[in-house]
Amino acid sequence: MNTSPVTSNPEGKTFKGTSTGKTARARFVGIFALLFLVPLVVRNEYYIHIFIVIFYNLVYATTYRFILRTGQFHFGQHGFIGIGAYASTLLMMKAGFSFWVAMPAAGIIGAFFAVLIGYPSLRLKGIYFAIITWGFGDTLRFFYTHFKEPFGGAVGIFSIPGPGTIAIPGIGSIDFSQKAHFYYLALLLLIFTLYILGRMEKSRFGLIFGAIREGDQLARAVGINIMNYKVLAFAVCSGLTAMGGSFYAHYTNYISPLDFSVLLTIYLAIYTVVGGQDRFSGVIVGTVVLMLAGEFFAGYAEYQLLIYSGFLIIVLLVLPGGLISFPEIVWKNLSRLRSIKRETL
Repeated sequence: MNTSPVTSNPEGKTFKGTSTGKTARARFVGIFALLFLVPLVVRNEYYIHIFIVIFYNLVYATTYRFILRTGQFHFGQHGFIGIGAYASTLLMMKAGFSFWVAMPAAGIIGAFFAVLIGYPSLRLKGIYFAIITWGFGDTLRFFYTHFKEPFGGAVGIFSIPGPGTIAIPGIGSIDFSQKAHFYYLALLLLIFTLYILGRMEKSRFGLIFGAIREGDQLARAVGINIMNYKVLAFAVCSGLTAMGGSFYAHYTNYISPLDFSVLLTIYLAIYTVVGGQDRFSGVIVGTVVLMLAGEFFAGYAEYQLLIYSGFLIIVLLVLPGGLISFPEIVWKNLSRLRSIKRETL
């Protein structure tokens, strides 16, 4: 008799919790162990920079996908990235905070704003919630652009200080004078984000969010306080997004309102759909593939949105489940061919 515990996921499927969970954890640990070795092997700072950009965009994309999975069409992710970037910058440059305090504080501020607009707006769904969050993000850009003090106006804020020097026993001091130092910070931020989102998705919260996504009325009928859970997901994801925005500001040493337009959210939506939003790993694949494609076509930056849109259309026509479904489709086709071959023998 099989005594392995069986767990239900939000899609209603079942799987063996122990074996599947351990395999997934081992896979991720192996991948991140290899990523920790990259700066020791890759000496070209341009390639290290590409990794860093992918890491903080993965923070944006994975949190964005999680909000979509709660049934909310979020179109204001750029607003929370901007909140994190400006809040962290001003806390350091105006209030004298250390980066190590300013970054988590920026996350708390992002979560606070999510709660502030979440309670009145999360009662709406679909295009209505999308319009509200889009308007919120663009309203913030208006303030950044038209108020030179303290936001720097249209020209933005220059000479943003980087993280302060830290001492790690057994390793030495890290002063963030090299891109490799930022690489490890970005990777740790990504691991932290994936851990929080993964824990939420695989816990009872994931089941509740799945029930809410399938239907608010049904979830309410079984006693779920849908508003509290929606706000919780929105606040946690917005806080993590704001921390990603904080990293961006102190890594680039410059921010402006142009960095936080709705185009940024559109890109995140494309990454999510192309990779496949039904699986946690889908958004990771979509983000990595499209960002590498963007680097490959860097000489045609003005056509980047057109290239991404074309890629999106092709994937939706050929792989409706996203790039992450490609191995499954190939396996099914091979199994079908083997079955046909056996029948003809």
